[in-house]
Amino acid sequence: MKKLLLIALLLVSVGVFAQSERTTDFGGIVSAEAEVGLGGPFDLSVEEELRFDNSFSQLDRWLNSVGVGYTCLHNRMNIGLNADYIRRHNDRGYYENRGRLGLQVTYTEDFRRFKFQVRSKAMGTFFDESTGHHRVNPKIYWRNRLKVTYQPLNSRFKYALSTELFWLTNDPKKGGVDNLRTVLSVDYRLSRCYYLSVFARMDNDLGIINPVDRFYAGLTLKGKY
Repeated sequence: MKKLLLIALLLVSVGVFAQSERTTDFGGIVSAEAEVGLGGPFDLSVEEELRFDNSFSQLDRWLNSVGVGYTCLHNRMNIGLNADYIRRHNDRGYYENRGRLGLQVTYTEDFRRFKFQVRSKAMGTFFDESTGHHRVNPKIYWRNRLKVTYQPLNSRFKYALSTELFWLTNDPKKGGVDNLRTVLSVDYRLSRCYYLSVFARMDNDLGIINPVDRFYAGLTLKGKY
């Protein structure tokens, strides 16, 4: 089963490049995350992220996020709600404010040293109409992700591979699956509470005019209390 899942992830990712007239961009992501237990099954999380694109020369996005989660089914399922503030460089060449709300359900199963995780997330992004008209506001996506994690016995390292499809649900002209995201990451446990994650991410536009393949190198510091 593990081999079949990995092969499926690879085939989906490689299939994207069969499309013609694609352009390529490179960028970087630096972020910090913290998760705090609130007692019982509840937790609170916060995140700060800076994302650069245009061959690392431009700050594309600054994100601030806060969320709450509820864990159930013997720690197999987590239901989360998050709110984000985003400062984003738009297609018109200037930065604008955006707000985002998300609701997600994550289910996890363990098999020996492997962890298989499925996440489904509904996400709505709200645009600032004072900076210009937006044809669809809010823009609502349904995201579905499959993630496979492996941690060797008695090791500080953890390895993960994931793929995620983005489905734009409320745009009558451009609706449908329009992006595929693939992430390969390595986490290193610095101490009991802190982790450092190094990752490579590939975002591929699907089914749109002038599609772009974006490649990111990323670094995240994680704390769990």
